[in-house]
Amino acid sequence: MNSQLSFLLNRSLFSLDAQTFVDMGPNLLNFAILVVIMTYLLYKPVRNILQTRADRVESDINDAALSKKSAEELKAMYEQKVRDIELERGTVLEETRKQANSRRDQILDEAKAEAHDMKDRATRDISAERERVKAEVHQAIIDISADMAAKLVAVTIDKNAHEKLFAEAMKELEATAFRPMETA
Repeated sequence: MNSQLSFLLNRSLFSLDAQTFVDMGPNLLNFAILVVIMTYLLYKPVRNILQTRADRVESDINDAALSKKSAEELKAMYEQKVRDIELERGTVLEETRKQANSRRDQILDEAKAEAHDMKDRATRDISAERERVKAEVHQAIIDISADMAAKLVAVTIDKNAHEKLFAEAMKELEATAFRPMETA
């Protein structure tokens, strides 16, 4: 074991002599050039792509926030319009009810007036018919009385007396035929 330890101590794992630095120089230069080239070829485009993507995501988030705000405003306007429509519907229904009640009352008043007019006309027609019937009955009574009197007189009176009574009855009949009738 001693021998191995002495080997390690005499010979270092990394021998940093001049030749090592000379060999490392071109490798470091190549690495630096490669880093610069890769930075321009890969890092900047990738960074630009990532920045563009981040900007687009931020823009989408802002658009979504604006859309949400716009949707909330539209929803509020819609709800307000629904409330306004409900109020207007209630007003229209109330106005329609009032108009219907007014029209119903008007129709009832017209029907009552028409019924009253019909009743008055019927009363007048009944009175006129009653007067006509009275006149017909009066005339029939006169005719029957005259016939009965004629038969009675014909049996009891001779022909001269009969003509005299007939003439008197005719005079009385003519006098009463043009006289207005008395109402009972």
